[in-house]
Amino acid sequence: MAADRPTLEDLLDDPAVSYPLKAVLLVWLGRDPVDAANDAAVLSAVMEDRAARVLEGRHGP
Repeated sequence: MAADRPTLEDLLDDPAVSYPLKAVLLVWLGRDPVDAANDAAVLSAVMEDRAARVLEGRHGP
């Protein structure tokens, strides 16, 4: 684990963290951490691709 990354508890306690992220963290807190990490990696890749399409002007879903 990287020393500079916040913990799950840090994120939940931080008022600057968005409500949607906190909601996901709370739901995923009870999951198998390996499954949650794998799902988070997939979600990250999909959202990065979507953000790139939006920035390029291709606004599909």
